[in-house]
Amino acid sequence: MNIPLLQRVEDSQGGQGGWVTVAVGLDARSAGPLVKHGLLREASTEDRAELSARAGRPVRWAVQVTADGRDVLAYARQCAVVPVHEPPEPGLQKVALRRGDLDILKRFVALGGQLTEEPSLGLASAVETARFDAASNRWIVYVDGGQMKSMARAFFLERHGGASGSGPANRFARVYGVIYPPQGMEFTAQAQYRRAPWL
Repeated sequence: MNIPLLQRVEDSQGGQGGWVTVAVGLDARSAGPLVKHGLLREASTEDRAELSARAGRPVRWAVQVTADGRDVLAYARQCAVVPVHEPPEPGLQKVALRRGDLDILKRFVALGGQLTEEPSLGLASAVETARFDAASNRWIVYVDGGQMKSMARAFFLERHGGASGSGPANRFARVYGVIYPPQGMEFTAQAQYRRAPWL
């Protein structure tokens, strides 16, 4: 659910009788899922006629937050992570994950002992206690260096055996600088592959 977009509509409802019209990032397509779930209401023909008269120009589309939408925002704010400027323990790093990235890590830690290289100790607990930050629309975990490497390996497995392709691995490497396998190892493995006598 696009909580940031819902929040943006609520923040913009000051004028036009609580209606918000098309703006950058807000149109019938982007708002469609929120309308479908009853969190936004589209202006009726009568509403649009009244808005057009007030604005002095045609208003072809507008939305406003419903009562359910306001309650969802209140609930999301209650669940949001309280801003923490320091990690809960020394040596831990804050990592912000998309929902899909968190799902990959959940699959990874669920495999546990079935893998030849098990997830790093404590990663399962970090994933289980991930908290949603509504402001950034990301899931927040705090992990150490070994767990970061283990996360990179999870995204490596997803790249080669999952449905998400290279996106999560590339994103993790770009933002946090952690790659699996480490570049040196990857190049060595490629060189060995090229030198294999049976090829």
